[in-house]
Order: sequence, then C-alpha cells, then structure tokens
Amino acid sequence: MALELPLSLDDQAGLPLHRQLYARIRLAILEGRLAAGSRLPSTRALAASLRLSRNTVATAYDQLLAEGYITARSGSGTYVCETPPEELLHIGARTAGVPAAPLVPAAPPLSAWAHRALAGRIHESPYRSDQTLPYDFRDGRPAVDHFPTDLWRRLITRRLRSPDLTQFGYGPSSGYPPLRELVTDYLRRARAVRCVPEQVLIVNGSQQALDLLARVCLDLGDSVVVEDPGYLGARRAFAAQGARLLSAPVDSAGLMVDELDLAAHGPDPRLIYVTPSHQYPTGAVMSLPRRLALLRWARAHGSLVLEDDYDSEFRYTGRPVEALQGLDHGDIVVYIGTFSKVLFPSLRMGYLVLPPALVEAVSTAKWLSDRYTATLEQQVLADFFAEGHFDRHLRAMRQVYQIRHDTFLEALRRELGDLILPPQGGAGLHALITLREPVCMDALVEDAAAVGVGIYPAHPYYLCPPDRSSLVMGFTGLSETAIEEGLRRLGGVLRKAARTVDHGLKAGVGTA
Repeated sequence: MALELPLSLDDQAGLPLHRQLYARIRLAILEGRLAAGSRLPSTRALAASLRLSRNTVATAYDQLLAEGYITARSGSGTYVCETPPEELLHIGARTAGVPAAPLVPAAPPLSAWAHRALAGRIHESPYRSDQTLPYDFRDGRPAVDHFPTDLWRRLITRRLRSPDLTQFGYGPSSGYPPLRELVTDYLRRARAVRCVPEQVLIVNGSQQALDLLARVCLDLGDSVVVEDPGYLGARRAFAAQGARLLSAPVDSAGLMVDELDLAAHGPDPRLIYVTPSHQYPTGAVMSLPRRLALLRWARAHGSLVLEDDYDSEFRYTGRPVEALQGLDHGDIVVYIGTFSKVLFPSLRMGYLVLPPALVEAVSTAKWLSDRYTATLEQQVLADFFAEGHFDRHLRAMRQVYQIRHDTFLEALRRELGDLILPPQGGAGLHALITLREPVCMDALVEDAAAVGVGIYPAHPYYLCPPDRSSLVMGFTGLSETAIEEGLRRLGGVLRKAARTVDHGLKAGVGTA
C-alpha cells in the first residue's frame, strides 16, 4: 500500500531521515491529510516506496507509536489514532487548514475565603514595588549589612558537622523546646512578659501568627477592632477569615479606648488588634492609662487582645515600655513577636505567647498549616541566644539605629522643615511624616523615584481618609550618608510639587 502524501526527504538536511519521516507523517496527521482511523502502509512497503531502509521507517513508526499518533493492531496493520495526543492534551489540533478555536481555560472553583483574600488586595498599598532605588525609605528594613553573617555561618556549620536526628526529622509543631525556653527567658527580662515555655509557639513570622489566630478565634461575621491607621497585613488576615473590621482611631497616646464603645456597635468584638509599643504607622506609644483602660474594656466585653510587638526592641528616648501582656492578669492578651526586625526578614521566624486556654488550638492550627518551623534554623537561633550573641547584636543595632534615627530627624529638619509637621520620633524603624500642604501623591512618588528616592504614602493604611497627606518613611535600612542625600533630593521634589499645587490652586485647578 502506498502512502498518498508528498513525503520527499533530504539526506543533506542535517536531520536524520527517520526524524524527517516522523515529522512529515505527524504533520499530515495534525493537518488532517491523514484522517483518523486511516491505515498506514507497512514498514516494508513504505521503505520500498521512499527508497529507505526498513529500519529507518520502523524507527519513525516507533516514535509515532510511542507518542500516540498511530496504533498497531495485531494481524491487521498500523492505523492513525482516532484522537491525536494534541487533542487529549488540549493543545488544539488543526483540521485541514482551519485553525482550532482558542481554548478558554475554565475558572477554577474558589472558596469564599479565597474570594475574600483576593478582595483584600484592592486595599494594599499600590506604591510597593520591586524597583531598586539608591535612596529607598521603605519601612521595616533592618540594617542587614551589620548582621554577623560569618558568625551565623559558623553556627550553622557547627550544627551540621555534628548532626543529630532531630535536624532531619519532623519537629514539634510548637517549636524547638530549647528555643522556646530561651525566648521565654528573654521576654521575661526584656519585655516583662509573664509566661512559661509551654505558652510560647514558634511560627514563621508575625504574619503566620495573625493568620493562625484568625483561624482559631474568628467565625464568619465576627467583629475585630483594628487601629486606624493600622497594619494592612493584620486587616487582610482578619478580613479573609470573614471578620467585620471595626475602625478605632489613634492619637499621640495610641488607640483611643474611649472610642471603642462607638466603634464596637452591635455584638462585642472577638478580637482587638493593637501595636501599643510603637503604633503602626504613626509611631505613637500607648500610654499606661490607655493600656489599663484597654484591658478593662476587653475584660468587660469578653474580647481577646492581640498585642503585636513588632519592633519594640528599638527605643531611642526615655525608658523602655513594658509589654501590655505583662499588665494582664486575666489571660486575655496574646503577645506576638518577630525576629525579622532584630535579625533579618528572610529568617521568617517569630513567636506567640498564648493564654493557656489557646495553646492546644493554635498549636493544632500550626500543625495543619505547615507542621512546624524549620528545625535547623531554630537550633541555630537557640545557639545564637544561648551563647550571648543575640544580646550583643541587639546592643550593637541599637547604637547603629540611634545614629540613623538622629541623622534622619536632623536631615528632615534641615531639608524639609518648612514642608512637614514636626515628626513623632524616638522608637522603631520608621516615622510618619506629615506634609503641611496637600500634594498629588501619585506624581510625588513618581517624581521622587526619578531622582532615585523611594517614598511610600500613608493613606492606604487608613480606613477613614486622613486629613493630611503623609509618608511612612523607614530610616534603618540606609546609611547616614544615604539618608542625608535622599532627604536632600526629596526636599527638592517636594518643593517643586508644592509650587505646582500652589500654581494650580491659584488657577482654580486643584489637586488629585
């Protein structure tokens, strides 16, 4: 039987003859010139027709057979498959010169949680990007260039040089026990937290802590009090769980507790999320009277307080502020801490101090989420603590950040003093900078980036629109020289923006 197709082959083409034959037969099948179910000539007959060796044809047939284009029927011969592989794999076969209709992928079924999580992205800051700028005032960035990487590498090497089975097996969901004991000791002496190791749960950063607490403590429709302005990561975790967010305003003394009755209309809130030691993003420190009032209000309404102590290790004026949890005698405060700011963000390690009644439930949620936090990193961090390196590193970073904090405030005063309100400094890794006059924020961000300066407007952190334009500016991730140069350039951009706004107002144009 002859194959009624043009199958001329070129032995000078640089491609083996069996590959050329395979490709031509495959194309004929895909284009419909060889119909589904049609019989192919035997290897002997086709070899004679094309003046090829029978092995060449057999090799081409074997490849087509392996890929599902043809099938061999015992005692009958070789046939084109009824359904080519491209149709089975949804690649879209072509029929005689007519392209197949484009495939539209079906939308996967999403849960209500997924839809709520996606909806929360609408409220994320649009100004975060992966662009690299030489004077980037992004907040929350530690000075990783000061981290003792050589020491950390030696600790890892030492652990791997004398490994034990716990490094390579499954660990407890609550965390490496020696690390939990060391964290307990540190929190007692440094933050006046009242706890025992059994209350400490090691997690993959404070964001996982918030997600676990949302899962364990919230049902659809429950209320959560959040600071306004406040941390977007917490809001998104609560909203994705189906919670109703209740906005509580913040002033220079922290969350305004006397506004809670107005904010929490309806059923009592299940959770109250606060950043009392360094409010995010305003930088306010919650006063002692406010702290005591918050605990009284939470007890009276059956609410659990989540204390996010994300960067309390760094305070540059006044005495250290004790944790809210240390004032609690009713087990209504969950304390959340992280090593991202003290050490480095990619470590992805934090901790929870839980009331005893929540330990089992949150540990179970942690096990279901990811079983446990990586054991080797926990063991190395335990060594870092036990040998005194953590305390030494923390003291060194306080000195570095003190200098950068003071440099930042002085450069602000010198370069932008007439354009901003006096900032509230004294703690943490960032400050909220409030502009005296309104500007178009989108244009300001773009113009600043054009001169190498990264700035981040604060309005995405507000549930209620703020009265004034402001920026959240981190200073710890930049050297003193970079801080001064960056603020000098920003000053020029802001003055240009102010002149543009003033000209627009006089012309009756206004601002965006």
